Amino acid sequence: MSPDQWGSLWILEVGLNRRMILKATGAGIAARLGVPVSSLGAMFATVPARAQQADTFPSGPVRIVVPVNPGGNADRIARMLAQNLAKLWQQTVIVDNVPGAHTSLGVNRVVRAAPNGHTLLSSGDQLAINAALGRKLPYSETEVRGVTRTIVNSQVLVVRPGLGVNHFDDYVALLKRRPGEVSAALPIGYGSIYHLAVEMLNQRLGTQTNNIPYAGGAPAMLDILGGHVDGALIDISGTIQNIQKSELIPLAVTSPERSKVLPDVPTFHELGVSDFVIESWQGVFVPRATPDEVVAGLNRDITAVLHSREFAEPLEEQGFVIAPGSAESLDQIVARDIALFREVAAVAGIKPE
Repeated sequence: MSPDQWGSLWILEVGLNRRMILKATGAGIAARLGVPVSSLGAMFATVPARAQQADTFPSGPVRIVVPVNPGGNADRIARMLAQNLAKLWQQTVIVDNVPGAHTSLGVNRVVRAAPNGHTLLSSGDQLAINAALGRKLPYSETEVRGVTRTIVNSQVLVVRPGLGVNHFDDYVALLKRRPGEVSAALPIGYGSIYHLAVEMLNQRLGTQTNNIPYAGGAPAMLDILGGHVDGALIDISGTIQNIQKSELIPLAVTSPERSKVLPDVPTFHELGVSDFVIESWQGVFVPRATPDEVVAGLNRDITAVLHSREFAEPLEEQGFVIAPGSAESLDQIVARDIALFREVAAVAGIKPE
């Protein structure tokens, strides 16, 4: 393999034999994961079964395919997960960025991989969006199965200070006085989670915004901060510092409950928009034919990592919510989002590019 081909691979090598973790004391394992010793019982309720599985899985390097470019939140979360799984498994874990075609190139690589748990997909709501918009894909979303959701990154409705709006009711009144004039930035452009969120809110409120697409969150934020765009529905993690500096005015969050990092900002439900919940999320998937016992082991190990201080604390400080669950619940989330996004897109007339 040439240096250029290796350019998208990030390899975390662990030189110790992976079986050494089985010889560790309870305190040693707890320290390695950054969790209390008392938590180990719940995490590893079937110790003999887990120990037996550790002799066979993983039997070699594990690859986590990330279907986006390096550098963003999705990539960062996958690398944090890889680092911690490598410690737990005492095995090499590779992060392989395979961007392109609205994440479908990376997803397709996992769909075609051997269903043995050694090739994982770290992806999120884009999996549902691609299916909902009817994009031409080389696979069906049913060809992967969930392992666990990892994080949720709720959105916050923010406006520029110069707009003269300090409360959600004022914003709605402005939209209705000036239909189609108030601008809304769309990070990562048309057909994105942010576009769907803006259209969904307009549908719930009976309003219309002037939607302006951007290639990413950073240029969108620059134009809002510069007073060129009126506001956006954008990830909490990407706006928390600007909100804390009073550079942006937060009006509402899209999560079912208030954000721990924005405790004074109400939810849309509190403000009377009870049917408006939309969140960005990430999860881990495997090929559909992966055996149940392999999925169960992956779910257990990844959940342990998600609850570790090393993984959770830096993300929670930025507004992410650690959100593991069952494999079945992740499949249900994908199906739910496909139905929701398909309905919103149909009403808004959003077509695949």
